[in-house]
Amino acid sequence: MIAYLSDRANAVTALGILCSGAAIGFVVRGHYEAGIALGLWAIVADDVDGEIARRTKRRTMATKAIGKALDAFSDLIFGSVIPAIVIASFINSPASAVFTAFLLLIGALRLAYFDYFGLDDRGYSTGLPLSYALPVLAAILLVDHTIAPLELGLVLPAVFVPLSLLHIAPFKIKASGTLVHVLTICVAVTASAGLLIASRAGT
Repeated sequence: MIAYLSDRANAVTALGILCSGAAIGFVVRGHYEAGIALGLWAIVADDVDGEIARRTKRRTMATKAIGKALDAFSDLIFGSVIPAIVIASFINSPASAVFTAFLLLIGALRLAYFDYFGLDDRGYSTGLPLSYALPVLAAILLVDHTIAPLELGLVLPAVFVPLSLLHIAPFKIKASGTLVHVLTICVAVTASAGLLIASRAGT
């Protein structure tokens, strides 16, 4: 099995999963900024691995299938699991468990739908990609740290319930193309750097 990670695209996807795994380790210990900053690099890996896969010739069907499965697993972690853990930690009631379950179900449904239907001929997908969730979470924490303290136990659910519904909404959004990938990477890198700076300033 490990041999499939010798494929360059799959190796980058695996690196993203490692970033997400380390991110979870940070957020469960309360180091939210560092965890989200790492998770954002999983989004970068997710953008890069697709381009590498398209440029790599003679990939076997098995390599492609395993890469696709790894990619979906990576999306679920950085798009649903990490945000769910962070947000639930700020909800001081049994509702935190309900909210976590809700985010994971939405993420799984979104990925299952995308796995079947994918992108259309113009590079559009149905619903908001999961890759938007972590940058939004990063932006909220940056506002909390640098502009004004927020009641995160109220703000995060208020933002992420409608955001989650947008993931499964029946509208089309541009999800592929050079400009989309460049913007996604720039946002992820900038947000990651901002969180680390804010974290250092707060210590």
